[in-house]
Amino acid sequence: MISLPAKVKISMNALRIAVLCAFVLSVIVTIWSMQAAQSITCDMQEHQSHEAHILHVAHVALISLTFLLIALYLLKSAEIASLAAHREMRLRLTVDMSAEFIEHVPSGPPILNVCVGVLAKKGIFVRSARAMVTLSKLKTLAVSGNSEAREGYLITKTTLADMGVELIGSSESCPLKLKLGAFYPEDAYDNDFVFTNDKITHVLAAVYVCRVYARFLKYAWILLLCMLAAAAALLLFGQYTYAGAVIAFWAASGVLIVRQIERRTMRLTFKRISNS
Repeated sequence: MISLPAKVKISMNALRIAVLCAFVLSVIVTIWSMQAAQSITCDMQEHQSHEAHILHVAHVALISLTFLLIALYLLKSAEIASLAAHREMRLRLTVDMSAEFIEHVPSGPPILNVCVGVLAKKGIFVRSARAMVTLSKLKTLAVSGNSEAREGYLITKTTLADMGVELIGSSESCPLKLKLGAFYPEDAYDNDFVFTNDKITHVLAAVYVCRVYARFLKYAWILLLCMLAAAAALLLFGQYTYAGAVIAFWAASGVLIVRQIERRTMRLTFKRISNS
């Protein structure tokens, strides 16, 4: 799943109007072309045949355009939905300065946005998408500021072990920098994850959400490749409207993926996390 360029500002109202206009025009042209085809069967005249051909081309172009506009609308919808947590955190920032790390988190495709947002709501700063993929694959991890005397250490260590991850004391062998404690602007460059609520149990949420991110990122790439292959094949055989429909269905999958991630990360329990 891809995202729209950051500099491209598209009004949802304008998109709705464009989709509606394209659909209405396509219906009008379709009816017109059907009437033209019926008149040709009664009286085969050259100019009527030419008119029918033009109407057919217009019909295909307008329906294809309608599907592409729908796809654009769905891509924008997925982007807006994925940034819900970011908007919530920025609103909270007006009364709670501990949420200022939201200004430093990465943004991009909807899958990244929604996963980063889920972690941000739990007070977890994420430096990059690469850090999330790396954390999802780690078999050992260490957290700066952690100790066995911390509340929740034992359950965290046990649950991580159930997930196939070993919690170690030394951070030298860990490819990521994870820190417990308050967020400072320099942490955006020095640490991959900062658990600003100072709770070791939040490491579990970070690992779980990163695994969800990596899994759905793989699904999104598979869907994208399937869409490109199907659209290319349809275009090759001149099926332009069906190619547009395939692109629209692919864009709809982006909205579904965002909702699915939200559902899977809504209520995190030790049992759900350990089964990831």
